[in-house]
Amino acid sequence: MKKKKGLITHEQKKEIIYNLINAGLAGFLVLLGSLSNGEITGKGIIFAIIASLIVMATKFKEYWDGEKGEYTSKLFTFIR
Repeated sequence: MKKKKGLITHEQKKEIIYNLINAGLAGFLVLLGSLSNGEITGKGIIFAIIASLIVMATKFKEYWDGEKGEYTSKLFTFIR
């Protein structure tokens, strides 16, 4: 039987990176949508960035909540 070297496999790393990119794209689309009202001001940019970061965090949290059980069981394997 072959032992795993790390806590997560290469495929799981790729899935996490894919979902981070997906969350980033969702945030970027919110940023673009916020700036499309015709007038670009400093205040508008700040609010657009804040909204973008909130969307990114929410989208990644949705993914992570679905995968939580898979990773938390591996985090405590050293206790056995």
